[in-house]
Amino acid sequence: MEIKPPGSGKPNLNPVDENLKVTKKSEKSFSVNRPDSLEKASLTEKAQGSRFAGVSAQFSNADLKDTNKVEVVLRSSIQELLQTEFPNAAFPSERDRENFIELMAKDPLFRGKLLGHLEKILK
Repeated sequence: MEIKPPGSGKPNLNPVDENLKVTKKSEKSFSVNRPDSLEKASLTEKAQGSRFAGVSAQFSNADLKDTNKVEVVLRSSIQELLQTEFPNAAFPSERDRENFIELMAKDPLFRGKLLGHLEKILK
C-alpha cells in the first residue's frame, strides 16, 4: 500500500496566511561579526597586535634561538600580555595564573603564532 501526501505533493509557494509571508529580506545572507578593534579580540589576536614593550626591552631575537631562554621569553610575553591587554583577568589564586601561563606557553598553536610575532618585533 502506498501512502500519498495530501495535496499535489508540491510545496505551496504562494502562502495564503499573511504570517507566513516574508516581509523584508536581510541585506546579507550571512554575516560574520569580527571585532573592529582589539577590544573583544582573543588572546591570540591580541598577542599578534601587541608590541610587547617590556619583553622587547629585555630580550633580543638571539634569545629566541637559545632553547633555554625561549621558554623564559614566552612566559614573560604571556605575562605581559595578560597585564596589558587583559588587566581585568581574574584568577582564583596566583598558582592558577601561573598554570594558565604554563598552559598557553605549551599550546602548540598559540606558541607558534607568538614566536612568529616575537621574531618580527624583537631586534
